[in-house]
Amino acid sequence: GGPKKYGGFLNVDVRDWNGATDIVHDLTKFPYPFDSYSVEEIIMMECLEHISYKRTVTVLNELFRILKIGGALKIQVPDCGKAMEYYVNNQICECVPQKADAVEKYVPEESCWNCSGKAKIHPLRWLYSFVGAQKHDYDSHLNVFTKDSLEEVLRKAGFTNWEWTEHPYKLIVKAIKHDRPEGNYV
Repeated sequence: GGPKKYGGFLNVDVRDWNGATDIVHDLTKFPYPFDSYSVEEIIMMECLEHISYKRTVTVLNELFRILKIGGALKIQVPDCGKAMEYYVNNQICECVPQKADAVEKYVPEESCWNCSGKAKIHPLRWLYSFVGAQKHDYDSHLNVFTKDSLEEVLRKAGFTNWEWTEHPYKLIVKAIKHDRPEGNYV
């Protein structure tokens, strides 16, 4: 959850963020402090990449367990597939804003001497895709995702229906829970 609060949601984090955290819990410790079929919606904003690739499906299985049927899991993670494309195509440049208040503002300067306006991502934003911002002990990435790899782990966890939102360097997906027989889907 981090230091941001989303209205109507409980903020779960491994750290206590000075009043912003409702439940301090490590998402790699099971079971979660929620009953099966008890949660309508889960937002994992910039979270899943901080969990080891070895535990990703297990974490998604647990999220599937606590979601109500028809409940939604919303995930946002760095799009390392696009980041790799940007590297191969030489589309990384400091003229692209590192931070912007709207996705439409992540555009290069057309007159840039370095990229001639063809870049897609700032060098730090590109680096953060793979290693995290490393602002604190839990802010390193332990997993990387492409669209295909994220779909694969969602499928393994039992999700069969999802919708994508376009973004220049993030994967944003909403997965809906449909019922499945109980069991291990690792």
